[in-house]
Amino acid sequence: MDKTALRKTFLERRRSVPVQEVPTWSAQLADRLWAMPTVVDAEHIMAYLAMPKEANLDAFIIEALEQGKHVYVPVCVTKTEMVGVRITDLESLARGILGIRIPNEPYDIVEPTQLDCILVPGLAFDRRGGRMGMGAGYYDRYLQQIAVENRIGIAWDNQISEEMLPMAPHDEWMHTIVTPSESIHCYKE
Repeated sequence: MDKTALRKTFLERRRSVPVQEVPTWSAQLADRLWAMPTVVDAEHIMAYLAMPKEANLDAFIIEALEQGKHVYVPVCVTKTEMVGVRITDLESLARGILGIRIPNEPYDIVEPTQLDCILVPGLAFDRRGGRMGMGAGYYDRYLQQIAVENRIGIAWDNQISEEMLPMAPHDEWMHTIVTPSESIHCYKE
């Protein structure tokens, strides 16, 4: 199946997520992340602010901030570039395009090399660490600056493909993938 057809399939899977399950699944994601030494030991974590029905990290972000960790989220600053912007809470965010939550300016931007780990959304992941995003390449470009061992894909269980996803040479791989029901250690050698 080509990437366009796969994207459509996995978009449908994401749309089928029962909204009433999101808080429970979000708490399960947070619990799994807090069981990982990479996350526990991290001082600078890049997460993301989920769109509706996307694997939601709000519970994790709240706990990370309470622990005094520096939390950053992506902000697209051009048609090809995103940056990591520090947040200090989830209440003082603006609404951007499509109602997506974004930090208010001025931005406190982190250098990618300062990040101890990055939690990466995706439409689909495979068990080798392959990732399929929305197709714009923002994360692939950003992840080139992040060590593979610091990359953690985040997804709902129905976003894991048992088949290998098609990966282009510029597509970036995950080291680990976390869903509400499992942690998949998958770094490709």
